[in-house]
Amino acid sequence: MAKERITQKEALAKFKSAKEKKRECLASLEKSMKETYKQRTGKEAKTFFAL
Repeated sequence: MAKERITQKEALAKFKSAKEKKRECLASLEKSMKETYKQRTGKEAKTFFAL
């Protein structure tokens, strides 16, 4: 199995796409976790941390 090399432009586009998807997923996760915390405790969450 020979690996195909990708161009710098393709690699950068792939990286930017993954970075954008991660940002969207983290925003969604933050929103749902803050809502869950508020329902459970009745208080607003002040911070959010995810690796």
